[in-house]
Formats: sequence, structure tokens, C-alpha cells
Amino acid sequence: MKKLATISLIIFGIVVTAVLSAGLVLYQNKKDNQLAGNQTSSKVLDTINQLTSSGKNVVLDMAEITKHNRQNDCWYLINSKVYNITSFFGSHPGGNDVMTSLCGKDATAAYMTKDSNATSNGKRSAHSSGAVAMLANYYLGDFNQIIGQQKIADTNTVVAPSGNGGEDENEQEDEYEDD
Repeated sequence: MKKLATISLIIFGIVVTAVLSAGLVLYQNKKDNQLAGNQTSSKVLDTINQLTSSGKNVVLDMAEITKHNRQNDCWYLINSKVYNITSFFGSHPGGNDVMTSLCGKDATAAYMTKDSNATSNGKRSAHSSGAVAMLANYYLGDFNQIIGQQKIADTNTVVAPSGNGGEDENEQEDEYEDD
């Protein structure tokens, strides 16, 4: 009887230790992902600044997206929104190969089905709500949006994505009258 009680207590201790350890690992992973998301937003702003530093307008069209077709420079088009997911490499649970095969392409069908070979668009995302929220951190702008300096009539207008993943307005305008 004493042996059974001792063995039961040892097994109980091992189970409790395993559950607590798993909880701590999951908590740390979630915390790391949140930190990565915050850092990513500044990297996207850096990308926009690099694109517009020449003073030319950049159109987020397929011609521009296809230029960014490598692991060290990877843009996706998902649901008519353009994302620079370069800094996410090494973090994707499906591995880098899944992501690399879609660089510079319309990745909507693959994103909606979690299938890199998908060719038709699904009705809803197969990714978790956390993944959907994280994607917003990589948002550059809407498809065919112009980013950069524009001269409109007699006003200077600066157009840049708001960084909200396209949920609300995707353009921010500041107008200054010419003297």
C-alpha cells in the first residue's frame, strides 16, 4: 500500500511539473511573438522610407511585388493588400520553404487554405486569429496604392499606409499650401 501511494505521488509530481513546464513554454512563445510583432512594424516603416527616399512614387502593383521574390526580400499580395513578410522568415511554423515559394506572388489562396499549392480563394482564413493579427504588422499598403510624394494641383500630399493592416483608411494625407 505504501509503495502504491509513493508511486502515485511521484507520477502526480511528474504530471504537474510537465503541465507547468508546458505552460511556461507557451507563455514565453506568446511573449516572444508579441515582441516580434512590435519590432516588425518599424521594419515595415523602414521599407516604406527606403521606397520613397528617392522622391519617386511607388505603385504597389504586381510589377513592384514581383521584384520582391526572394527570402531576403519577400512581399506577398493577400486579399488585395501588400505585405513585406521578409522579417518573418525563421518564425513561420510551416517553415521557410512554404513562405519562399510564394515570394513576389499573390498568396491569397495559399494563405486562406494554409496550402502553398492552392490556386483558388477560400471564403475565410485557415490561419488562427493570432496569425491574422500578426499579418497586420507586415502591411505596406493596398494593391495598386501609390506610396510616396505626389503633386496634386497646388498642394503637396504625402501618402503612406496608416500601418493598421488595412482595417480602416489606408492613406494618410497631409496637405500644405504652396506659397
